[in-house]
Amino acid sequence: MSSPAGSSFKKRFGQHFLRDTGTLNRIVRFIDPSGTDMFLEIGAGDGALSARLAPLVMRLLAVERDPDWLPALEDALSPYPAATVVPGDILEMDIRGLFDPYVGRARLRAAGNLPYNIATAVIGSLLTLRLPLADMTFMVQLEVAQRITASPGSREYGLLSVWCQHLSQVVLAFTVSPACFVPRPQVTSAVVRFKPFERRWDQALEDRLLGVLKAAFAYRRKNIANSLRRNPEYGGISDHLLEKAGIEGTRRAEDLSVQEFESLARHSTSLVPLH
Repeated sequence: MSSPAGSSFKKRFGQHFLRDTGTLNRIVRFIDPSGTDMFLEIGAGDGALSARLAPLVMRLLAVERDPDWLPALEDALSPYPAATVVPGDILEMDIRGLFDPYVGRARLRAAGNLPYNIATAVIGSLLTLRLPLADMTFMVQLEVAQRITASPGSREYGLLSVWCQHLSQVVLAFTVSPACFVPRPQVTSAVVRFKPFERRWDQALEDRLLGVLKAAFAYRRKNIANSLRRNPEYGGISDHLLEKAGIEGTRRAEDLSVQEFESLARHSTSLVPLH
C-alpha cells in the first residue's frame, strides 16, 4: 500500500512500515495468537500486522498516532469485529485503562512495529507499569535489541540491558532486513520478546535500583567503586555498599550481573533509607 493521498511517510514519527509478506507471517507465527488473547498493537500503521492478528484473537486494540493513516487502518480492520482503532500517541495514553476491561477475561499481550524514535520509551513505560501482561513482541532497531538482550561483559551491556532483564525475560527472536520496509531504513531491525516477571519489588525499591544503575553506568571507563564515589547519593557509602553486596570495587559496571545490581539496590536500603 502506498502512502495515503496528500501525505507522506513522516520521519518525525519514525515511520518504517513492514511490507514483506513472509516476514509479517513469520512474526504472527512467532507471536502464536489465540482466541483467548487481548492484544494492544502499537504503531499499527496501515494494518499490515493488525489484519493478520485480528481474525485470530478475542480483542485487538490497534494504536496509531498519524491521522493520515487512520482511514487505511480502519479499512483494513473493518471486516473484523474484534478489532478497534485507537487514535493517538501511546506515550500520552492511559495504557492501564486500555487493558483494565480485559483483566481476568483474556490473556493480555502487546505487539507492534515500534517507531524507532520512541521504542525504548514505549518498552520502558509498559514494563514499569507492571501490567499483568503475558508477553510483548516488538520490532525495534537491531542495535536496541542487542542492548536489551546483552549479557554482562559485552560491549552492548548497559543500563537498558539490566533494567529490561530485571523486569522481564527477554529474547532476540530474529533479525529483519531493511529491504522489508517502506520507506527503507538505514539499519537492520529485530524482533524481541519480553515476558514480564510478576511484581517482586515495591516502587521505592525499583526506583532505588534505577538510581544505582544510573550511578554505576555514568562513567563506563571507570571501575564500579569510582563510579559510585562520584555519585552524590552513593559517594559516601560506596565502599561499604560494595562490601555488603560482596562485589569487588575494581570491577566495571558492564561486568556485573543483573542479580549483582539487584543486590546493590537491596543492600543500599540499609545505608540510605528508602524515601
